[in-house]
Amino acid sequence: MFGRKITKIALFEPEMHHEVLEMLLGYFIERAEVISILTQKENINYIDHAARLQPKLVWQTFVSKNKDKIFIRNWISDQQDVDLFIWITLSPSWYSFKIERIPENSMLLIHNFHFWFDYENHKAPLYHHLKTIWHQWIYFISYREKQKIWLSRFRYSNSLVSFSFLPSPRCLNLQSPVRNKLSVVIPGSIRKNGRDYGLVIPFIEKLPSSVEMELVFLGEATSHFARRFLISVNKIKPQSIKMIHFDHYVPEDLFRFYMQRATFLWIPLMPHRYYGGVMEKVGFSAITGGLLDAWKYQRKCFLPQWYPIPASMKKLVLPYHHVDEIIQHISEIYFMPQRKLS
Repeated sequence: MFGRKITKIALFEPEMHHEVLEMLLGYFIERAEVISILTQKENINYIDHAARLQPKLVWQTFVSKNKDKIFIRNWISDQQDVDLFIWITLSPSWYSFKIERIPENSMLLIHNFHFWFDYENHKAPLYHHLKTIWHQWIYFISYREKQKIWLSRFRYSNSLVSFSFLPSPRCLNLQSPVRNKLSVVIPGSIRKNGRDYGLVIPFIEKLPSSVEMELVFLGEATSHFARRFLISVNKIKPQSIKMIHFDHYVPEDLFRFYMQRATFLWIPLMPHRYYGGVMEKVGFSAITGGLLDAWKYQRKCFLPQWYPIPASMKKLVLPYHHVDEIIQHISEIYFMPQRKLS
């Protein structure tokens, strides 16, 4: 992937994509002698201890772009001697951030695709634009030229690295709590855009009544859509299913607890998602952090069959066309002799 010897690396993650930062740490931890990191202070809480406390990692944090802009500029300027500088998330809010000199061996990681793909080929339907004229103007008039300026500043060989082509990182050894029951976890906040939560209804209706399980919605469920959805689910849910959801932001320790005790993860994605002016093609112009969760916690994951799966993760992914396939797989596991769920 990289043509030069890499001894010193600097990683800059200015936003909240801690899962991508952790993935890069997993990849470089055995390939570099020193890794300097600057990221938002809150991201530290989400990085696993086994990775965070490695002696070769040098952590720096900031609170906000406006409050700490001088510190951020100085830190980036101080990375001129590194073998590789990676800017992980460059979103439009950073386009006006002035930096005199980006390190010579610099690379931009493209993982927030909706800011970078060809706008003309991903225009949302007209009725979306009528609702979001502001986004239409931003994407078509403002972002394009600023993107070109920023792209020209990254000078490492093959400096634009697409997320989907990154090698899978080293797996961390996470100790799981004892699991004495079947647990299906759907990570992420319950929202209408991007997830097909309507599949949960036929899943519950068709699941054999003899199957006892936890169904965990591991994310905030405070939207109007979430409340209506949970009311519908509770009306049809049999007593054999224990449903868990949260009316608040899920802290990392609680998130980790339910992920570690999960038998399966389920990410019921929709093939398209509207994002402020463009219609994203999920899996191509939009990705899901759920796959990184599946990798990090080494959990089997139900994912729609049309989603492109990295080769290194195919052993973890259980592709499905419809919920009957999910039910069949769960039933087979549940009724196995001695119910070996761990």
